[in-house]
Amino acid sequence: MKALLILATALTMGNFSYAQTTGVSPLKSSSGTKHMFDFNADSVLRGVLSFGKSKLPGEASDSDVQMDLRLNYAYQLDSMPQLQLGTRLDYLKDTASAGDIENWGIQVGGIWNQSTDLLNTMYASLYLGMLWNREYGPGAGENDEVFFSTLALGRRYSMEKWGVKHLTYTPELAFQNRNSTNGGDFSYTQSLEFRFLQFSVFF
Repeated sequence: MKALLILATALTMGNFSYAQTTGVSPLKSSSGTKHMFDFNADSVLRGVLSFGKSKLPGEASDSDVQMDLRLNYAYQLDSMPQLQLGTRLDYLKDTASAGDIENWGIQVGGIWNQSTDLLNTMYASLYLGMLWNREYGPGAGENDEVFFSTLALGRRYSMEKWGVKHLTYTPELAFQNRNSTNGGDFSYTQSLEFRFLQFSVFF
């Protein structure tokens, strides 16, 4: 929780500093921001640059993480331009000692932005959804149905001054809580993630 407060303070200071140096008001709206796609390079690189190997009896060795994918879409409301409604899809294909793991998750939620200039603003988001954990193999445990929530604080920085329009660098700090709804392999988990290599595309 202290980390969330520290990040919130730092991002707020950065946002007001940007407004003072550029003359852009925090309430000034921007065109071409109705639709937004997020992509997280941290999750992609986790799969691409995984050097871990798992060896199962009678099977060839395999990379620990085969795919870790997050797809996020959000839409800016006309009546409340500081608010975005969105959905997220999470997919993980992994290898564990018991066999293969395949997880699917979907969330819906909202993003409140400090400014209507969505390409340069601090934001807070809350998403709620379900996750289905599946294990395959002779030692697989019980499949889990998981309710999970994600609360995040972040800051978008437009990359237009580097010649790239409609793209923002979007680091965020996210707190995630997961609770099993069917008494599967675990009861609940909590995690704090700093999503450093995250970007957003607007159009």
